[in-house]
Amino acid sequence: MIHPNEWPQIRGDADVSTTIKILRIVSEDKKLEHGHSTPLVFDENYKLLGFVHLVDLLRSIRHLCGNPNEPYELGKAVQAVKDIVTPFAGSVRPEDSILKALDLIMNQEVSLVPVLDDGKLVGMIKLSDIFGTIAALLFDEKSPEERQRLLRAYHF
Repeated sequence: MIHPNEWPQIRGDADVSTTIKILRIVSEDKKLEHGHSTPLVFDENYKLLGFVHLVDLLRSIRHLCGNPNEPYELGKAVQAVKDIVTPFAGSVRPEDSILKALDLIMNQEVSLVPVLDDGKLVGMIKLSDIFGTIAALLFDEKSPEERQRLLRAYHF
């Protein structure tokens, strides 16, 4: 489980322009890991509403970038980010097994699951984290020679 502070967080009443500015600042300041750039969106009571795909942010300002000979009017990107939020397909609780999160990921075809405790976000689980955990448990080669043989034989 990854602490929610490792993701950018934004209030749903922020406009698209502000959201893009905050994402740029946070991405540069925190040097966000790949996969941690999707902003989590909360209401004013810190209730998780969902997340915003970066492509949806860009889609909402695409019309502002149409004519390269005119100045960009990013101040017109006033749509509230809550209007383009994607709700999570489900969540798990801290005491749930990793398999419950995996089932949710597989059944809903998602790659990110929030961990909620009494409605409060306490963490995020990524598909890549589950994959790494299960792969390590089931398939890690303990022998350094076997690891090297596998890499030589099958890795490009």
